Amino acid sequence: MPKHTSQSGSLDGHVILVVQRAWTIAHALSSSLEANGAKVLLSVNSRSALGLVDHPGLSAAVLDGDSRELCRQLNARGIPYVLFTGREQTGDECAAAPIVRKPNSPTHVVESVERLLTGLNGHRLQDVVVRGRMPDR
Repeated sequence: MPKHTSQSGSLDGHVILVVQRAWTIAHALSSSLEANGAKVLLSVNSRSALGLVDHPGLSAAVLDGDSRELCRQLNARGIPYVLFTGREQTGDECAAAPIVRKPNSPTHVVESVERLLTGLNGHRLQDVVVRGRMPDR
C-alpha cells in the first residue's frame, strides 16, 4: 500500500481530472488523490479528456506532457493544473504550469495539487484569479 504523507481529506469536495496514458500511473495517482478525499475523473489521453473539462465542479487537473489543447481549454476556464511528465518540452500552452518530473511518487503529485488549490498564501484558489500559472510567491 502506498505511503501517503498528505493530510487525509485535504482534497475533500474537489474534482480532479487525471490524464495519463499509462494505466499503472493513472491508477496510482487516482488512489492517492482519492485517499485524500478527491473525486477523480480518469482519461487515457488529452483528446478524450477534452470532454471532461466542462464537468461541473472540476477543481484541478494532473496532465501528462502531451496535453497542449487541454492546457488551452483549462487556461481559458481558469482551472489550475500540474504536469506529471518525463518530457523536457511541454509547449507554450502549458509552460506556466508546475511540473512534477517522472519518475516521482504520487504523494508529490498530490502535494502539488494541494498547493494549486490553496495557493501559496493559504487562500483557496477559487478566491484568486489565476490563468494557467501559480500566484506570485
